[in-house]
Amino acid sequence: MNEQNSDSLSFASLALALANDYTVLYVINSANDSYVEYSISGTEKELVKASEGKDFYADTRKNCRIQVWTDDQEYFLDAFKKENVIKALENGLSFSLTYRLNINGVPRYFFLKTIRANDSDIVIGVRDIDVQKRKELKDAEASRTYLEIASSLASLFEVIYHVDMETGHFFVYNSGKSCSGFDFRKEGDNFFENTMADLQNVVHPDDRDYVMHEFKKEVLSQNISDSGSISITYRQICKDQIQYMNVLAFRQKKDSERVVIGVRNVTAQKKQEIKNRVYAHIAGALASRYEVIYYIDIDTDEYTIYSASEKYSELGTTIKGDDFFRDCVSDVKKYIHPDDADIILNHLQKEKLIESLRQKDSMSLTYRQLLDGRQQYMNMTLVTPENDPHHIIMGVSNIDADVRHEQSIKAESQTFKDISIALAKRYEVIYHVNIITDEFYEYSASEKYSKLEIGARGKDFFRLTQENMTRDIYPEDLPMMSISMQKNNLIESLTKFGKTLLNYRLMIDGRAQYVSLYAVRPDEDSEHIIIAVSNVDDAKRMEIAYHNAVDMANKDALTGLKNKRAYVHAETELDELISNSENPAFAVVVCDLNGLKQINDTLGHKAGDEFIKKGCSIICNTFKHSPVFRIGGDEFAVILKGHDYENRYSLMGALHDSLQTHRRDRMLILAAGISEFVPYKDMRVQDVFERADNLMYADKEICKAEMSVQ
Repeated sequence: MNEQNSDSLSFASLALALANDYTVLYVINSANDSYVEYSISGTEKELVKASEGKDFYADTRKNCRIQVWTDDQEYFLDAFKKENVIKALENGLSFSLTYRLNINGVPRYFFLKTIRANDSDIVIGVRDIDVQKRKELKDAEASRTYLEIASSLASLFEVIYHVDMETGHFFVYNSGKSCSGFDFRKEGDNFFENTMADLQNVVHPDDRDYVMHEFKKEVLSQNISDSGSISITYRQICKDQIQYMNVLAFRQKKDSERVVIGVRNVTAQKKQEIKNRVYAHIAGALASRYEVIYYIDIDTDEYTIYSASEKYSELGTTIKGDDFFRDCVSDVKKYIHPDDADIILNHLQKEKLIESLRQKDSMSLTYRQLLDGRQQYMNMTLVTPENDPHHIIMGVSNIDADVRHEQSIKAESQTFKDISIALAKRYEVIYHVNIITDEFYEYSASEKYSKLEIGARGKDFFRLTQENMTRDIYPEDLPMMSISMQKNNLIESLTKFGKTLLNYRLMIDGRAQYVSLYAVRPDEDSEHIIIAVSNVDDAKRMEIAYHNAVDMANKDALTGLKNKRAYVHAETELDELISNSENPAFAVVVCDLNGLKQINDTLGHKAGDEFIKKGCSIICNTFKHSPVFRIGGDEFAVILKGHDYENRYSLMGALHDSLQTHRRDRMLILAAGISEFVPYKDMRVQDVFERADNLMYADKEICKAEMSVQ
């Protein structure tokens, strides 16, 4: 609010901000708590500045003891603290308070509301609500008998609310049961605002939008007006458990503005409904998997057949019989493979079957059926229904496809076994690790690598691995392997990449040998991983020997720098990038020693070699992040990239300063020139090199000129 210096403020503008009529308005500067008090003046209801002060909250505490009704003073001071007001406004809400003022010795109700007008101002409005509040109190007294009745009924509900739809004022009756839905005070001022906050916290996310919509004031009022009452069932979360709640809301008889809302826990009823539906679903699902279901009365031997086979079209077609145990004898001999018939008949003897089901509750038999001359596998399952000892249910299902598939898998298993053995021969040891329990099996083809007996089972794979690594792994490789083989790190790597390959050295027979560890998770959700270790020492040492040979071929014997051969290789790589229009950012520095021939002629080649090494040291210490090449007896080249390229001119200055420090016989040790690659102008590295070389010779001439002057 930016009008505090005006003599009057428009009542309409502040009323618009506060959305109501107020008798007094305070505008507070948030930065220093200074304030201006405005009051109503004239028929136009303009606000005129009545007073001002430097510290609103301090003045409020002082005035409270004078103006606020004695019984409300402590409550007012405790509630109307600066931190409470600021916290409410920071959360985008308003701050409100109802209290009584001492007006000529009589308590009178007032309502205070605070909002943030802008980034710097807070507006507080004070309104006289004495008439409205006393009417509420009178209405509450008139409703006391009704509320007492509601309270006695509250035992049927978790919570009962008595809500004034016009003011939002409400009473609460709570049965005291745990997780009773909304946790409200015994009395409150804004039912719908509080309800929305509580619904957000307790209602199951899948039901939240629906329930919050139904509890909007206008929606609830309209639905009750249309139907007389409403019923809403939803889920809430209580102590990490889902509970089903039912809300019943109706308008109080002969009072259009008051609504009674009862909340009760219907979890038991709802679960029973779900259970019944699940049982029905399971029954249907189970019935569909059986060709025939028999329902047998073991007292009378009568039975009913329910068949889902094509012959009877669908489940529900029934056939009744008088004596199951008699009839099954003829059916078994007629339809069941002779090799299985006697076994089935033995199990289906009445007394023996009843005794078996008493001991095990269920029984399952697999046999071969002969149908139209074709043999197929069937399964017979017999159970005693829960709480019904007078009947047996028998289901017959066709498992021919499953059995034949299993037989096919067994036939193939030997082939897979042979393949596994062949693959395993390339590894010294293989671990099969359960990442849930950390138990593992170890399969080893070498005693040198085996920690257990071949094929033995172990516990706590990752702990044992860390212990064994300290003893067995080459010290330089231990930190890397210790981190990589931590359980969380290994599983994270397998989840991200599907497999992990680690190369390290083991101490075997007193010397370090190179090994390779390969870890893989068969499936994304598999509870196991497979870890295989192979000895790659011979191959690794051949690789190292090859790289050492290449490195020696690219290294200058005197200085240890890269040589002309290495420079040509680097030049070729850059030329390829240039030809592909990738335009790499680089520069070339060319350096040449001054006076090397004179030193060789006068002091000998040994002194000349030391001179070359000194020049080499100066170049390398200047360009620390770039490769330096000795491309001739006294000539060097540097390819600048990255950090050195970005700082190329300051580095050339540093080189010049270093040369001044290391002058020899009043002569600079070397001359240098630099040139950077220019895209679309330079077609190859040689173009850049030639410019740098020309600048180097120009620098050499300057050195000679300085010598002649001296």
